[in-house]
Amino acid sequence: MSKYGLRDKRFSEDEVELKKVSISGNICGEFVEFSMSQVYENNTDSNIDAVYIFPLPDTAVLSGFEAILGGKTLTAIVEDKEDSYKIYESALESGINIISIDQDEDNVFTISIGNILPNETVKINITYMDQLLYEDNSFKLMIPSIIAPQPMEDEELNKEKPQYKLNMNLLVESFNKLDIYSPTHGIHIHREDDTLCKVTFKEGQMLHKDFVLMMKEVENEEYSGMLYNYDGIDEEEGILYLRLYPKLDYEESHEGQNYDFLMDISDSMEGEKLEETKNALHLCLRNLDEGDDFNIIAFSKDLKVFSKNGKVPYNDENLQKASEWIDEIKVEPGADVFESLKYALQEKNIDGNSTILLFTDDMVEDEDEIIDYVKENIGDNRIFTFGVDTVVNSYFINKMAEIGYGRPEFIYAGERIDDMVLRQFNRITNPQVDVLSIDWGAMKVQRTYPTTIDYLYDREPISIFAKVSGEIGGKVTIKGKVGEEEYIKTIDLDKLDLDVNADLIEKVWSRKRIESLTEKIRGERGPLKDSMRETIIELSKEYGIISKETSFVMLEQMEDPVLGMSMNNIIPIQISEEAMENIAEGYFLDSPSFFYKVDIREKMIEEGLDKEKAKKAIVYDRENLLRIIAKNQLADGAFCNKKEGNLQQKIESTAVSVLAFTLGKEDVKIYMNQINKALRYVIKTTKENENLLDERLIYIVVLALKSSIEKRLVRQPSRTMIEDYIEILKDKIKENKYMHIEDILTMGKNSELKNATSSMISLNKEEKINEESLITSKGTQKILDIAKLAIQKTL
Repeated sequence: MSKYGLRDKRFSEDEVELKKVSISGNICGEFVEFSMSQVYENNTDSNIDAVYIFPLPDTAVLSGFEAILGGKTLTAIVEDKEDSYKIYESALESGINIISIDQDEDNVFTISIGNILPNETVKINITYMDQLLYEDNSFKLMIPSIIAPQPMEDEELNKEKPQYKLNMNLLVESFNKLDIYSPTHGIHIHREDDTLCKVTFKEGQMLHKDFVLMMKEVENEEYSGMLYNYDGIDEEEGILYLRLYPKLDYEESHEGQNYDFLMDISDSMEGEKLEETKNALHLCLRNLDEGDDFNIIAFSKDLKVFSKNGKVPYNDENLQKASEWIDEIKVEPGADVFESLKYALQEKNIDGNSTILLFTDDMVEDEDEIIDYVKENIGDNRIFTFGVDTVVNSYFINKMAEIGYGRPEFIYAGERIDDMVLRQFNRITNPQVDVLSIDWGAMKVQRTYPTTIDYLYDREPISIFAKVSGEIGGKVTIKGKVGEEEYIKTIDLDKLDLDVNADLIEKVWSRKRIESLTEKIRGERGPLKDSMRETIIELSKEYGIISKETSFVMLEQMEDPVLGMSMNNIIPIQISEEAMENIAEGYFLDSPSFFYKVDIREKMIEEGLDKEKAKKAIVYDRENLLRIIAKNQLADGAFCNKKEGNLQQKIESTAVSVLAFTLGKEDVKIYMNQINKALRYVIKTTKENENLLDERLIYIVVLALKSSIEKRLVRQPSRTMIEDYIEILKDKIKENKYMHIEDILTMGKNSELKNATSSMISLNKEEKINEESLITSKGTQKILDIAKLAIQKTL
């Protein structure tokens, strides 16, 4: 049985016994810091060469590590990476013992602890800082188990092993009232008021599986905040933490737009990068609308252009041709980014400016020449850049977006290219606030994170931190424009409950500053870059937060029995560059609501699978099923294979596909455009073909419309259009005396809609479906069946 925690380096079983686990921590808004203290005992008659194995969640930062054994304490401290290397080199020359940290697999690390004597007790304290995932209006905390995920039969065996004491004390300080529960463990909730509570374990709980805590917002506030106060040199200082959730119900515009998609197909893109970039283009095209025009340029040392006669109108014929053209693309030598940009900027189009999306992993050697050319020729075009992988020229990617009035995105190993691109594309095509100013009133604001805010995006949460000298209060006013309309949002701090004083806010502020500087340094050169690096190092060392410019060393503290005083030694840590970067790169998410990733650990625990079976199961998980459905949307908005059935079946397939998106717990806002296109298609087509509306189709259509509203995926005026159409269908139900389906008109909760859907389309949670044949039958996939499978996985 594989397990995390302390063990013999030889991996023999039962030699180190876990005696006690204590978890303590603080949730503050959307951030958390928690410590896990574990007490072990060597219950053998011989020495053990011990190692400690621990997982590191994707977005988490390791903010503390301590081992207490044999009269000494080992504490991890942050040091300049270059200084750490000098300490390591010196230790090698002097023959000093070195502690090693190895990365065993994805996000699992092993640290050497040293000899443990017979019957000796060891205490390990490990601390994580993380940002809570946000999905379906709920924050989600996951604390890793002390036992590695395993098949069910192994878990049953584990229950027979000696038990240990487990306790937890988790303080939750929230913006507003939360409904709190755990789907994995029994918990007690001790409330002091609506925004402050303590969570503890019930008796008899074990940490043999990850602990998951769900915190659902009772109301979704458009803005909320917290405060951390501390004594400054001359006056009180504080950090103001605001969380905004813009709701931009502005009139939807369907004016035609022009798009150029520039895709790198050089040798270095071969494999997964190219396939996911192709998927991203497929999804981008399906987010276009009637009246839009587009073209695609694939570049290696030569250019391949989808339409050599300029942009083509967005319709089913051109969508089909473009999809087939993308699928046929293969990698070729070279990467001429310059020529692709020239082509896009020079392409004659009587309709005016274009939005250009550039995907590349190229180092770009002639960057200055390209940048100068784009500056002179950008006109009213916009350029959004996507740097794929860590080897990309980040300076070029940042500068190109800056002079192109767009935004850069960097997509690293392990991140899905298509999801990141779709998030950005939704920003481009949906209402956004072009922020002109933020007025902090009478407050003396020293600095903010982000340092500047250019845009606020519809229903995309954003956190703003401000470091303030003196009193915090009054009003904060954000001014900007949504299209041609004025936008003014005033936040009255005096009406917010800011009586929170968690020092976690200060640590988050520091982590955010480190992240901001780490991103900015990518686009800088010379003295400014050096200055930024020094600031990152200072912040990392002051707050004990690892960064890409720092590393760990171990402080050894021992009590000298002769002198009766503490003796301190610095012990270097041997760790690969890649492993240290992986520990440091647990970036907090600027937009946690868009982050949805199936976790192998969760899959192993939930379904009792080993790692290989869990990986295979993810291929057929809802995330991928929804992606397949999204890739099979026609230009008119219908979700179906082009050869799939008659018009009535096409409408049903579309409505059931909408239900597949809306009935799950995931945040599917990246598919918002496509869902709204599908709803418009369903309403328009059924209005024009009323004879097709039999009892079954009315039922499914009403379910799709109501679930979209319940999931908050429709804006005005679409919401009014949907509500009006539900009233029309309500009259039709009464007119045709479809009395036994009238109950759907009063349904509103997701659970009610889900039960009604499974009953109508005859779904059963236990029903076995041949997923592999359903998904791999490329070209003949029935989208209706895939949508049903996706709904089944919500039951």
